[in-house]
Amino acid sequence: MSHKIGFLVSEFLPTKEFIKTSLNNLQKDDLKVYFLPIYSPNKKSNNKLLFKVLRDTSLNYIIYKIFDTLYINFIRKLKKDNIKYFVKKNNIAYENLDLDFNLLEEKIKDDNVDILVLLTNQYIPNNVLKSPNIITVNMHLAKIPEYGGLFNQFWMMLNDEKYGYATIHIASTRIDAGQVLLEDRLEINYEETLMELYYKTAQLGGKLLYQFLSNFNDYYDPGLIIKETEPTNRGLPNRIDMKNFRKKGFKLFKLSTLKKVI
Repeated sequence: MSHKIGFLVSEFLPTKEFIKTSLNNLQKDDLKVYFLPIYSPNKKSNNKLLFKVLRDTSLNYIIYKIFDTLYINFIRKLKKDNIKYFVKKNNIAYENLDLDFNLLEEKIKDDNVDILVLLTNQYIPNNVLKSPNIITVNMHLAKIPEYGGLFNQFWMMLNDEKYGYATIHIASTRIDAGQVLLEDRLEINYEETLMELYYKTAQLGGKLLYQFLSNFNDYYDPGLIIKETEPTNRGLPNRIDMKNFRKKGFKLFKLSTLKKVI
């Protein structure tokens, strides 16, 4: 039995790898992509996060996020190699939406979506999470509950973890607290930059997402008693955290790294 699958997508570094691998191998008629902006000045939560980043984090982090989002998005668009171009080229249905979540809920219900996949940096409210017929899942590039929230490759490297993880879990209004349905891991290479780890984990995530969606009934039991676990959320790195990261000889990215991930 096939399922109608919806994807909530914002374009930043890892999402193209999720999309390229999973959408390219699934039945195109069963797919719908809903594009959401990375940032909206009309959304209070977006402005609050932006203010927090500017106030509490380091210049290094801000520069990294500029490359991770704005620069990569701009270059991909110029090269016609962004997610939207990929979706158009493969004749996959899509819509461009703002952050009107009541409208998004209506669209998902009207499209009769069974499985909704979150590939966005936006906080998604409960009315949208409950809008598909079966389930909403989130792709998270870290092991949970040990690493919830943002910028986990930084914290994993700072903590000398051996493995990085890609995780598919049930989406929840409590960020990254939903039950894990499937995960995989890769060994962290400390000779590489954080951005390279992020990119390779995204590639792993794309394979994992295809595995999950193409064998959905093997990984999801409708009778499952769903349990939520509050994850450890370390927040964004401040100047001292970034200084400790550099002391260990780690780098956020190199210019040569950007060529690989674009």
